Amino acid sequence: MSSSKPTNLKDRMKHLFSSGKHSDVHFLVGEEKELFRAHKLILKSTSDVFDAMFRFDSKNDKTENSSAVSSVEVTDVEAAAFRVLLSFVYTDDLSGLNGDNAMEVLYAAKKYGVDALVTKCLQIPFSKLRNVFLAYAQARLLDSKDFADQCMRYICQNAEELFRSKEFLQIDQSILGEIFGNDHLLVNDEYETWKAALRWSDEKCRQNGKECSAENRRSALGTALLKIRFPRIFPDVFVKEIVPSGVLTIEEFVGVYQFHCHPNFRGTPGLYPLKFPSHGRILDWNIAKGYRGTTLSMEIENFYKFAQEKVGTERYSEEEVHIKGFKWEINAEIMTEKKSGEKCLGFFLWCTASEKKEKKNWSCKCSATFRIVSQKCGVEALFGKFDDNIFNGKKGFRGFYNFITLSELMDTSKGFYNKKEDKVTLTIDVIVEGMKTDIADPTKSNGSILWTIEKLSEFAREVLESERSSGTVHIKEFEWKICAEVVKNESNEKCLDFSLACVPTKKDTNWTGECTTTLRIVSKKSGTENFSTKIGDKSISTEKDCVVLFPNSITFTELMDADNGFYDEKEDNVTLAIDFNVKVQKGTKCNKLTVE
Repeated sequence: MSSSKPTNLKDRMKHLFSSGKHSDVHFLVGEEKELFRAHKLILKSTSDVFDAMFRFDSKNDKTENSSAVSSVEVTDVEAAAFRVLLSFVYTDDLSGLNGDNAMEVLYAAKKYGVDALVTKCLQIPFSKLRNVFLAYAQARLLDSKDFADQCMRYICQNAEELFRSKEFLQIDQSILGEIFGNDHLLVNDEYETWKAALRWSDEKCRQNGKECSAENRRSALGTALLKIRFPRIFPDVFVKEIVPSGVLTIEEFVGVYQFHCHPNFRGTPGLYPLKFPSHGRILDWNIAKGYRGTTLSMEIENFYKFAQEKVGTERYSEEEVHIKGFKWEINAEIMTEKKSGEKCLGFFLWCTASEKKEKKNWSCKCSATFRIVSQKCGVEALFGKFDDNIFNGKKGFRGFYNFITLSELMDTSKGFYNKKEDKVTLTIDVIVEGMKTDIADPTKSNGSILWTIEKLSEFAREVLESERSSGTVHIKEFEWKICAEVVKNESNEKCLDFSLACVPTKKDTNWTGECTTTLRIVSKKSGTENFSTKIGDKSISTEKDCVVLFPNSITFTELMDADNGFYDEKEDNVTLAIDFNVKVQKGTKCNKLTVE
């Protein structure tokens, strides 16, 4: 006689949970008091909280009717979240956990001490969370500081997109202030923060049935208004867009205006103090791939010694800042005034296409505000600015040859030289309007592709032959990009297949070449080697194939295995890399092409 009982432990536990057979505790959960049947022994083996809840029940069962069923009412957990909790307790099943309910499940897991489920909840990719603002607020309430910090980091990294979301309009004033006050808030310029503040305050006015007046906007924003870095907004934008709104008081407006005014104008800082932060946001280049504006800073230490150096002595800012794919840095140089011959400070902004200042066929338009930061209370920064200047491969710097004489700069009464610490601080606000490169540049033979495949878990679930591709790299009039495709191997497992595509940018049916290619899957785990695959002397042409296929596909299971170190589970991505050293020419006879 065949048995219909489950044959393995997991299925037996699943059957026990779903059937509720022999249950000895009933949970009435949520507003609807939904019934869940469970077994004390299984619950007690899972967490100390459940063990404490039913500790005395086992003693009572020995003296009373052992068939009695306990009843527990749970009013602070949603039924759906409680179902996920019990499903995990019985079978380690996480199929019910997703971005929509992760925070509710986290609360339940924390309440009942199911630590393994807490960990799983905190590993949900932020991009999948239904509401990252709500997740941040709940993480703080649940004392999950690390997760709250990660939520805030995600908010700051994706600020402009999230500012446009409906979820942003539902946050409270305190969280708004925390976001605006965060040094890592990633916005193209500070004006975006102001626009977000207006949008949020207008929604609060509507929710409270109030007119969107200047007074009501200011009241809604409260202390969050004081976290906006108005001094970092370009003066013309400040005057045209912000002052007419009426949200700022006259005193606040004058304080910001004085920050931007001529260095000889000292105003009355005691009467009109600057009430808003004036320091720039901190730029993370790994995140800010398309960023177009930031503040560069540089501290010239041992300045007295620097001032004694010969004319032409230079110093560059140490921190690398990248905007639109190019490196920007501050340059300070000892120079002389033509008329007086007196030593002065040259103050420049450099833009370079590579670490070496090689000539490249590129150009961009940039506006910048230069400042020597005041070291003395009540003294305004010394500033200069230019608008819409063109940078290019022939001249990749702009600035001021005689910004200030060294004698004036080191005069302690001026407030720019910190004599005690022997330093001067320089800053430049940079806005880059665009960047153009010439794909036919005959000197350009080096390039690279670093491509992060986002939402990898979604890609893994897509149908066979689904494709994604990287951005394009131009070398010698050819376009190069990495392509990824969902395929199956001989074992019928889903795999990620890679290829390198090469296409001429101009119509040319008469070219050929050979290439050696090396693809790397970048390790994100310390001590783990990159996954690497290489092909040598592969012939490509328009007549044959302009795609180099990598033979060693990797299964999604292997790729997403945390022990291998390639997959970032929190960000749900994986990174591929190819570096180029290219030699290609059009025609039937081509030079050897090397890509490694």
